[in-house]
Amino acid sequence: MSVLAKGSPRPGKPSKLRLYGSRFDPYSAGIRHVIREKGIDFEDVYINTYNKPEWYKDVNSVGEIPCLEYRDEIVAESFVIYDYLEEKFPEKKMQKTDAYERSQDKLFMTRCARHLTPKIVGMVKTPHDNIDDVFKAMAKVNESLGKRGTDYFGGSCANYVDYYLWSWVEVLPVLKAVYSLDFELSKEQYSHYWAWVNRMDKNPIIEKDQIERKVNFKIRVDFFKTMIAGDPDFTIGL
Repeated sequence: MSVLAKGSPRPGKPSKLRLYGSRFDPYSAGIRHVIREKGIDFEDVYINTYNKPEWYKDVNSVGEIPCLEYRDEIVAESFVIYDYLEEKFPEKKMQKTDAYERSQDKLFMTRCARHLTPKIVGMVKTPHDNIDDVFKAMAKVNESLGKRGTDYFGGSCANYVDYYLWSWVEVLPVLKAVYSLDFELSKEQYSHYWAWVNRMDKNPIIEKDQIERKVNFKIRVDFFKTMIAGDPDFTIGL
């Protein structure tokens, strides 16, 4: 397991699905969970996003992760990748088949991308400026789960919405530890959310992913400390 940076040679043409991403990137994590849940044989290629290989612009012209490469096809942007995976590998569905229900899931994710994930990103540098907005967004998450009345956004089991959201909210306790923040989402006020967290925390796909990426809570904390210091160690824990 290695992290490719400037000067690293480009891997050869993949014989199976390849995911360019990062061990600590929430966008990559959500995609990785869905790939695993679908049972797709794939290859992880980790990119140093602070010191990218020169050739990576040939893979994705804007230089962002995650990015998929499959045969002669290259697909970028997280939400586009989710749809690509659903259509390309339809054997196990990770999106609703009902048009209205699927639209509601996409609307929820769009609102998360607008109101929640940017605030979690903001907490990496200025936690106190963003924590109130995170609380407001999490209240909407809790409300949405309550209205659905299901164990997961996917219904009786996790779907791509659950994996997308999990990949972001699992960062919150890490940032709390990094900055020694004194906050807690009320178990009563956010009861639907916490019930969902307890289920997702036992998800075997997530557990397997943490083992294979060699990422646990302490390693995440240590990584974010290096990131906040301005010199992120993408190989930490390997």
